[in-house]
Formats: sequence, C-alpha cells, structure tokens
Amino acid sequence: MFATLTVLAALISGMFVLTIASTVTALRRERDELKAMMSRRELF
Repeated sequence: MFATLTVLAALISGMFVLTIASTVTALRRERDELKAMMSRRELF
C-alpha cells in the first residue's frame, strides 16, 4: 500500500514538473516570436 502511494506520488510530481517545463518552453517560444514580429514591424 505504501509503495503504491509512493509510486503514485512520484508520477504526479513528475507530471507536474513536466507541465511546468512545457509551460516555460512555450512562453519562451512565444516571447521569441513576439520579438521577431516586432523587429519585422520596425523594418516597415
């Protein structure tokens, strides 16, 4: 029982970390796209 709960807690923690990492990556990508869009806009 304890082992099962430990494994479940580890899986939930891992999923949480992956979610945070995915969110940070998406925000960085969006920031880079916004910078690129602004630099193209300045050219015109």
